[in-house]
Amino acid sequence: MSDEADLADALERRTEAWARVNGDISAMRSGLTERPIGQRLKDHVADRMIDTVDTAKAVARDNPLVIGGVIAALAGWFLRGPIIRTVQGWLGR
Repeated sequence: MSDEADLADALERRTEAWARVNGDISAMRSGLTERPIGQRLKDHVADRMIDTVDTAKAVARDNPLVIGGVIAALAGWFLRGPIIRTVQGWLGR
């Protein structure tokens, strides 16, 4: 008798679990119909990009001297040829 009760209980739990799985699948399908994966990815990337820009702004606001130094170093690197020629001209080489 307990075997039949255990079997009935297992069948009931299986039926409930199967209904839950089918419900999840239906919800997923309807969610994908409303917003396809491409749209979800686009929104996610846009959100991450906005967060990154906000973080960069905060870092730049907190460290203006570092940002100025980096800009000066980059300008010096890109203009190194004219700078070297000018300095050599001043030194008479």
